This record gives sequence, structure tokens and C-alpha cells, in this order.
Amino acid sequence: MNSMKVVIVGIGKVGESLATRLLKENHDVIVVDEDYQTVEDIVNKSDVKGVVGNCLDRGILADAEVAAADCFFACTLRDELNILSAVLAKKMGAKRVVARVRDPKYLSSLESLKGELGVDMFFNPEYRTAMEIAQVLKFPSAISADSFASGKVTLTEFRITEQSPIRNMMVMEAAKTAGGRMLFAVVSRGNQVYIPSGDFRLEVGDLVYIAAEEKDLLELSKKINVFKQRAKSVMIVGGGRVAYYLAKELLSDGVKVKIIEINEDRCREIDEELTKATVICADGTEPNVLEEEGVKNVDAFVALTGVDEENAVISLFAASLGDIKVVTKISSAPLAKMVLKLGLDSVIAPREVITDQLIRFVRAQQTDDEDGINALYRIHDKAEAIEFTVQADFPGLNIPLKSLKLKKNVLLCGVVRGNEFILPSGDTALCVHDKVLVVTGVKQVTELDQILK
Repeated sequence: MNSMKVVIVGIGKVGESLATRLLKENHDVIVVDEDYQTVEDIVNKSDVKGVVGNCLDRGILADAEVAAADCFFACTLRDELNILSAVLAKKMGAKRVVARVRDPKYLSSLESLKGELGVDMFFNPEYRTAMEIAQVLKFPSAISADSFASGKVTLTEFRITEQSPIRNMMVMEAAKTAGGRMLFAVVSRGNQVYIPSGDFRLEVGDLVYIAAEEKDLLELSKKINVFKQRAKSVMIVGGGRVAYYLAKELLSDGVKVKIIEINEDRCREIDEELTKATVICADGTEPNVLEEEGVKNVDAFVALTGVDEENAVISLFAASLGDIKVVTKISSAPLAKMVLKLGLDSVIAPREVITDQLIRFVRAQQTDDEDGINALYRIHDKAEAIEFTVQADFPGLNIPLKSLKLKKNVLLCGVVRGNEFILPSGDTALCVHDKVLVVTGVKQVTELDQILK
């Protein structure tokens, strides 16, 4: 796999997370930021080149070797700055440019202007995070749920409990108990991640990732004794952009939404923009406020304040009140690990959500066929679920899977052909334009043929 030269301007949470992931994949990374201390800190702890200065200054971008960049990412906190610097980088010779745009008013109009501006992709961390949370609330029985192939197949995470009928079963037995049209893709146990064979035995406490059609998930959750009714009412604490996008999505699905936000001006803005939501101006980190607003009576609770510790505390409080689906936004990786041990399963890390999207973009540029890789999802930092489109030059085309020699720790979890979901068997053969979900422990897979020996 070819190493790429990547320039990142704006070294906040997203920029630093992206730089760290790119370095792990052996890319040449150059960072640009106006703050000297920020640049010095990341240069001292990472193998990156740092440039201090304004990303609209041609001289600064020249020092950052933008003309030779394979990818340029504008990740500052200012939309206008990101758009302009991406346009300038493209004019200076960067092959692919990506800009962070957070304001929904900009984003809706800019998508249609990508070609004219020369920007290859716009990304919105808050929107992506909100959609990730909405997906979890769509399947509240699960800890996490990610859709692939335009929603035709879903990779869903469940925990094996003492009450689970599939505890202590081998995977082949558990699959029969769970209903058949599904596949155990990954098992996370402690610090280890396994891509299980049929004789792998499940244990209490295991986190299992199951690939199945969306329509089969309801019955599946009932059979493994984790069923929860889909959320019809949701309380959100914190009224930032993530809350706005999430509430808008939930309201469009007919879900009742109550948002608790402490800032009066922001409350007025949300109330004007989301007329169907109930907006309460109060301190949602106070337990008495949550009780007064009916937290015990909602189906789901989402903590979206700007402070990780507050999100953790109020989530633990909500979880203690009964059978409520709780989703917690935590940006700090160490804190996320702590709250997971305290029983908060559905923890969303915004920087990880968006970094996955950006890494998928980079990997797509490493192959001659940019349409090959469609989606990327990391599983506990040890495995990845990747969606590919089968191309005409794939060496395993029209050959039964049982005749293909796959690398170790590789599993084909699902095939979508047209509108049909196919649960792979040994007799399944891949055809051109199939969408294929692959789970792999092999690092940095960019093309489907890399799963073959």
C-alpha cells in the first residue's frame, strides 16, 4: 500500500485524532495551526512536521508542501476558513481537498457547488455523530448499530448476559437459537477481539457483533433476550449542534423529543428551528430538573452537554431510574473506557465517528478504483468492518467462496445484490456490483482483493 502525503490544517480534537490515525497507517503527515503551542505539542509527541501560521497564507501552505499533497483536510472551527483554505489548496496543486463545515445553512447549499469550488468532500462531525446516535435509538436493544449497503445489512452489537439463552454456546449453536438468517461477525472479550469460527464458545460478558437484515433484528433481539421497544420519546440534555441534528432526525420519524438546555439564547434558537420539539431552559445536569421534566417516563435519554464528566454523571443517574435506553457523548478516550466499566454501554465518541469517515476517504485514494470502498467502521481498535463494491477485475469473481483462499481473520458477513440480502455460504459467488461487508483483523485493507491469500 502506498504511503500518502497528507496536510491537516486546524489541530483541534478532529485534526489531532485524524493525524494520529494516519500516522498509524504510515502516512506522511504535516499539520498547520496558528497556535504555536498546539503545533509544538503535537510535533513533540508524534512523528509529524508542524507549520505555524494562517491557512489562507500561500506562503504558509507552501511551507506545508500543499502542492505535493495527496490529501488536504481543513479542520479548523471556522467554516469559512475551511472552505477558502480547501479551495486555495486545490488551486495550489493538492490532489484531494476536504473541508469541515458545521453550519447546516452552509452545508445544504455547498454540496451542489463541490464541483465548481473544486472541493472533493465536505464533512460535518456533529451531523455524523447525531446520525450515529439516531441509529442506536432505532435499535435500542443494541449497544451500537451500523448500517451498510444503504441500510440493507446492519452490524449490531449486543452483550451476552447471565440471562442470555446463547451464553456458553458455540457460535454454530447460537446462530440456530438466534434464528438462522444472521452471522456472528466479531466477539470482543476483555482486550481481545475474535473473528469467531463455528466452534467458538460464547461467554457471559462478551460483546458480540451480529450481521443481519434490519427486518430480522427485532426477532433476533427477542430470541437472545435483549429486546427493548423502539424509542417513542427521547429526552436530550444539551442543545448544541449534535442535539439539533438528532432532534430533527427523530422528529421526522415521529418521535417525541424534549431538549433541556441551560442557555436562554440557544433555547430560543432551537425553539424557532424545531417547532415540534419541547424545549426547556434549565440546568439538565441537576437530578431534580430531570425528574421534574419526566426522565422516568421517557424511552431514551441522551447526554450531549459539552462536558464529558457531566454527561457521564447524568447518564448514570438516568440509567439508575429504570429500563431507559441511555446514550452518552464522551470525547475523552480514557473516560469512555471508565464509563463502559460502570455499565454505560452506548457511548459515542464524536472524533472517532468522523475520523472513521475521513480514513475511509484516504484509503479510497490509495486504490485506482475510488468506488471500491464504501464504508468503514472500527471495532474496538482491533478489527474493521468494511463495505466494498465488487469490481470486474476482482480475482475471485464468480468463484464459490469455498474455493477462495481468504487470509486469516477475514470473514464475509453479507452480500447485497440489487435489493436482495444474501447470507454468505460456501456456495455463494461474488458478482460484479455486489455490495460486500467484510470483517477483518488485517490492517489497512483498501481493496477487496487484499482479503485473498
